[in-house]
Amino acid sequence: MTLIKWPGGKSREIKEFQHLIPTYDRYIEPFFGGGAVFFHENPKQSVINDISTNLTDFYSLVKTQNEHFKFYLLQYNDAFSYYKNHTSKNIDIFFEKYSTNASFSKQEIMKLFINKEFHEIITNYEIFYDFLAQSINDKFKRTKKNELKKQMCQTDLENNLITGITSGFYLYFRKVYNDIQLAPLKHTYSKEYTIANFFWIREYCYGSMFRYNSEGAFNIPYGGISYNNKDFSRKINQIFNEKTKVLFENTNIFNDDFETLLDQLTLSSSDFIFLDPPYDTEFSDYEGRSFKGSDQERLRDFLLTTPAKFLLVIKNTNFIYSLYNRDEFTIENFDKTYTYNIRDRNNRAVSHLIITNKKA
Repeated sequence: MTLIKWPGGKSREIKEFQHLIPTYDRYIEPFFGGGAVFFHENPKQSVINDISTNLTDFYSLVKTQNEHFKFYLLQYNDAFSYYKNHTSKNIDIFFEKYSTNASFSKQEIMKLFINKEFHEIITNYEIFYDFLAQSINDKFKRTKKNELKKQMCQTDLENNLITGITSGFYLYFRKVYNDIQLAPLKHTYSKEYTIANFFWIREYCYGSMFRYNSEGAFNIPYGGISYNNKDFSRKINQIFNEKTKVLFENTNIFNDDFETLLDQLTLSSSDFIFLDPPYDTEFSDYEGRSFKGSDQERLRDFLLTTPAKFLLVIKNTNFIYSLYNRDEFTIENFDKTYTYNIRDRNNRAVSHLIITNKKA
């Protein structure tokens, strides 16, 4: 099971190409992401790489089983649980405001939650309570509109109002994430704090997606009502356990361009490279980066000459097929249906290619 939610994961697709994975001494994955195949293979020796600094910093903290990182993750877990549960315990106050078409002031929100504070992760309570008040008041308005179409039962209404608070909690930490990413020199957050924030946002943003506005700010919303009951403590336990520790002990972690990484490794036929690069589409930006056609060509050119065995999984487009439709490669295909589709950026059902060189 993967440790972090990441777009394009291959957990469900492993069965489509498992029969093509060769025997090997060293496992190499240049576009690591969530690393589903890595965790499935459980290699004894491995090299993993990703262009995302946040992601590789995350895995580096996992590798060292960093206790400060764990502390911040536990704080996120405890804080989210507190604000969700305290809202539920005081739901009558929210029902009254909602039923009388009233709204919450920031001061009222502060008084409601004043007895519990998490200064280790919430570094500006004034802004935090602004987000909670704005979010719950926005939820009141949207829920009223929805009830004009169809009245909700009390349970559904309660869950919607609780989500007004949990969404505000998320939006505050999304702001922290954007502040760090867009103006890193203005902030003195530790690496452990920064990556705990990054990890929590990845877990609670809708569909684990990446999307940015014109100013470069990450703008994926909160996942919604179903995310209120996510078991974040289970993810913490997956990170901090003996099995994960052993897996990463013999794993070397890099944060490079794929070609820079592969050029510095002494590759042989006993190596296996699994490749799951960004797809040949207009929407392939992760953390504001894109993988262009020229990058796809660089990858193809490298694979033409590598002595290592490799397996590449990629969406089938005319351009990609033209790159790999050569005698040096073997091509199979399978269909995949995407789980999430924001504004039709993903076709729900697409064909994927499995490309190998099948070196002995």
